[in-house]
This record gives sequence, structure tokens and C-alpha cells, in this order.
Amino acid sequence: MLIVGEGDAEVAFLKHLRSVFVGRAAGVTVKIGNAHGKGAQNVIDHTRKQADVYAFDRVAALFDTDTDWTPEVEKQARNANIIVLPCTPCLETELLRLKDQPAPERTADAKRTFKKIFGAEAHRSDLYPHYFPQAMLEKLVATQPERLLARIVALMRAA
Repeated sequence: MLIVGEGDAEVAFLKHLRSVFVGRAAGVTVKIGNAHGKGAQNVIDHTRKQADVYAFDRVAALFDTDTDWTPEVEKQARNANIIVLPCTPCLETELLRLKDQPAPERTADAKRTFKKIFGAEAHRSDLYPHYFPQAMLEKLVATQPERLLARIVALMRAA
């Protein structure tokens, strides 16, 4: 399976989830790609190109909806068989919600709040094991199957 993150923060989060939920003995390979930002359209384009070059059983994209997430981009993803994992409006908002923290609806506010609460920006991979430990994530996946986290984990486990 390939999951492409919009940027460094999404990649750090996805790699943490992979380390928690996809063991080496699972017989499953989850490759994490990085579209290096530039909005939803770029993420879908990058994901489609990666899927065209390499053979993956499943392909997904994790991105923020604050930049150019439109019905047309959604249609392009669907036509390319890309599973969309949108963060509304951004990953930091989703992460704040996981910790039951106030989650601003504006991206700039969410990023500011995230940094204030966690003491680092979301691309810092070292914060995930501390603030999002395995036991907490497993509990959230089990009790909130409708959340984005549970969708990502289900995809990784089914890869």
C-alpha cells in the first residue's frame, strides 16, 4: 500500500501510525510518500504519478482541505482509485481533536494552537510517541471508528 502525505507533518504522523499498527511480521508493506505541500491538487497529482510508476494494491492520500480541495480534485482522485483522507481544515486540527483540545477551524489558528499545546510543530516526529502513544491510539481506534485516525489504521492493517 502507498499512502502519500501532503507534507512533512503528515508523513511524520503516518510513519508513527505505521510503527504502531503495522508490525514487521505482519506481512504487510505500507510505503509512506511525501508530496511536499502545495495543496490537495498537488497531493492527488503526486499520488497518481507514484501509483502509475509502482505497483501498489491500494493507494491513499492524506492532505489538508484548506487549499484547493474541490469537487473536481475529488473526482480526479476517485477516477485514479485514490482513497482520500482529508484533514479538515488541516492535520493539526485533527491531532488537536484526538487529544480533546480546542481545534480551531482556521489553519493558521490550528497550527498556532498545536505548537502552543505540544511545544513543537507537527512535522517533529519525536513528539508523536510521547503525545500519541500506542495505548491511546488503540483506544481511539476502537471507540471512534468513524474518525480519520480509524480510517487510516484500517487501511494500513488491510494493506
